Amino acid sequence: MIKYFAFFLLLSVTALVYGRSQKLVIKTDKESAELRYWPLDGKQLPFYSLYSSVTAVCGQMTEIELPCSETIYKLSLGKGKTALVYATAGSVDTVFFYRDSICFSGHNQACNLYLKEAERADEYCRSYSYTRNHPLAKVQSLAMFKKNIADRKAKEEALLKKAIPAGRFMLQQQHFIDLRYKALFLKKAISLKASSTFSADWMNEFKAMDFCFSDSISRQSGFFPKILKDYVFIKSFVLDGIDPKTVDEESVNTFLFENYCHLLSDKNLEYVAAHLLYDDIFQKRYSKDIPSLYDKYIALFPDNPYIEILLPGVTKISALYHQKTGNDKIQIVCYETEPEDFTDMMRPFAGKIVYIDIWATTCSPCIQSFSNVVAMKQHFPDSKDIVLLYLSIDRDERHEKWNRMINYYNLEGYHYRVNKNTSQIIYSAFKDSKGILTIPRYVIVDKNGKIAFMNAASPSNPIEVRKQLQTLLK
Repeated sequence: MIKYFAFFLLLSVTALVYGRSQKLVIKTDKESAELRYWPLDGKQLPFYSLYSSVTAVCGQMTEIELPCSETIYKLSLGKGKTALVYATAGSVDTVFFYRDSICFSGHNQACNLYLKEAERADEYCRSYSYTRNHPLAKVQSLAMFKKNIADRKAKEEALLKKAIPAGRFMLQQQHFIDLRYKALFLKKAISLKASSTFSADWMNEFKAMDFCFSDSISRQSGFFPKILKDYVFIKSFVLDGIDPKTVDEESVNTFLFENYCHLLSDKNLEYVAAHLLYDDIFQKRYSKDIPSLYDKYIALFPDNPYIEILLPGVTKISALYHQKTGNDKIQIVCYETEPEDFTDMMRPFAGKIVYIDIWATTCSPCIQSFSNVVAMKQHFPDSKDIVLLYLSIDRDERHEKWNRMINYYNLEGYHYRVNKNTSQIIYSAFKDSKGILTIPRYVIVDKNGKIAFMNAASPSNPIEVRKQLQTLLK
């Protein structure tokens, strides 16, 4: 009887512990700010539209009650301040955003301190794609690459085992260590292929790797979608000999979707396919194949949890490609002779003040600014001498999308998509000291075709736009 009583007592205590929510206590020494947080559980799509938020008040403790689950959460306090926090049932953990550092205390302090080191390792691997001076940038020998990676993995695993007792967290993090360096291997292999130095030993190493596509833990790693995409590219264009030219910007989603269907199944396919679709929607690429891929996705997973997230974007893209055009206030600029310089490009607007919006269909901030245009035009000074010109720097292959987008967003005004010659004129006129043209970019040209404001106010600041325009009407 005593044995049974002890057994039921143990069950009761276990249920009590695992039934209790976990608590995060947030402290900050900075001004009050919005704290965003979301779980990294391989279920949530990793975009900010899915976060929860609270206001973290300076000098006060802000408490967050989290669902009862063993999960890593990402916290964002703005201005680049982020932290990973491991939460377990019944735990209480404190995160202190102090000046330029982040401090932890509480039940999972050791795990959270380790996660800070893991983030540094993640950044080391991610930065290979955009850092010219990465330590592995000039390494071409597979043996040298493997030695460097083996040394780093050994140090990370030793740190993990020293700080964390054996258990679920340790197994997960060991798996993540393996994944991040496989992702780095693929990035390195792609760069070697691009420079024609991808040798047979690299190919054999690629063939021998197990990328854990069926493992549910893999899905919880931020590297998982990146590994899949790079794996498909190498396998298809190197191993299978498919010509990369057969996959262009408008068909790459379909290409990846079909390959994912061959590589994955069940929850991993459900998640990664949703990730592929939502990435296009979130980045506002507006690819033409998204609606048809969505239909295929729904056929595969009719009750998937991502429908409400994907459907609004899919509907918007579908409307973009099935719209009626014909607004006579949307005018395309056609030059009788090719412009020789920027002043020459402005000759159709002689005697007018021109507010120029330099944009591209691939630029998400550019597209977001369109929502401010109507309000901005209402602030324009009362004058017939002001015109709005949209200069698109899109390439020729994006002509259809450019044409559809200016009608979809009802961008009344003048429109011109640059060609090889006029793109050089635009870049020369507006590039910065590093030779880079950043967009969106706004410019105001006076009645003589001369640039009056090289960095004009944006549509989101209509009062300042009005002030700038008024100075040219005097």
